[in-house]
Amino acid sequence: MRYIELKNIAVDYSSSEVVVFDRVKDFAPLYPLQPLTTLLAVCTKGNHVLVSDNEEYELKENHLMICPPGTTIKPGEKSSDFECKVICSSEQLIRTLIRDKASMLDEKVFASEVYVLDLQKEGAEEFNFYFSLIQSKLKSPTTAFPYEILLALMRALFLEICYRMEVSIGVVLEHKLSQGKILFNRFLTLISSSAVKRQSIRYYAGELAITPKYLTMLCMKYSNKTASEWISQYTMEEIRYYLKSTELSIKEISAMMGFSNMSHFGSYVRKHLGMSPSEYRYSKKK
Repeated sequence: MRYIELKNIAVDYSSSEVVVFDRVKDFAPLYPLQPLTTLLAVCTKGNHVLVSDNEEYELKENHLMICPPGTTIKPGEKSSDFECKVICSSEQLIRTLIRDKASMLDEKVFASEVYVLDLQKEGAEEFNFYFSLIQSKLKSPTTAFPYEILLALMRALFLEICYRMEVSIGVVLEHKLSQGKILFNRFLTLISSSAVKRQSIRYYAGELAITPKYLTMLCMKYSNKTASEWISQYTMEEIRYYLKSTELSIKEISAMMGFSNMSHFGSYVRKHLGMSPSEYRYSKKK
């Protein structure tokens, strides 16, 4: 599998970008996660202590755990009856499906090591409902129609998770956050809401009234990514979406993305995707 690599692990259901495990009793065989794999787990029984970057997380019944790509986790103590359901997906697929919520996930999940959320009984039941539907579609992933349904179900699941996160977090008063974290969050929101995302670091720093050097320092501190990497990531999400999901011409997409000419756009896409815009548009990649 190109996006998900779980070596020597027997999976219950899978496609090229989604893997499902019915009953996981021990996380040890799943780690370390590969660089492109995002893991979601909902505990259905018992509890399990997990350690990431010297911080302990306890996964209890009805808790959702999201582990971003490249996460290093050391399994700790667990109860004898521990069980959870797991869905692994590529970060790229998640971003493609929930473009409108990407900045929130970046702030709360992908800029950190591990995120644990108490779904409560109602939320856990919703997750299990989607889990069962996704399983049913992964049983026959070969035809185009069921795969489109699978993507719709995955989008619905992640929108549900985003909703639960918003309800749990509530309105976070900015005075409770450090000024640096406030600026970092505003930077992600600024990129996400910009019509043309491929702007210079100097442009975004100017909008935030800080220096480009300070902006890059904040990005590294709170996400371990540079400001340039965040800009490229959001830009490529837009490009993938418009190439795959719209009838706009490549010339129109190039202009919309702020490129001065088609040649520059083609070189940019080839650098990040390994193929030309037209090749990507007609490929099977998402």
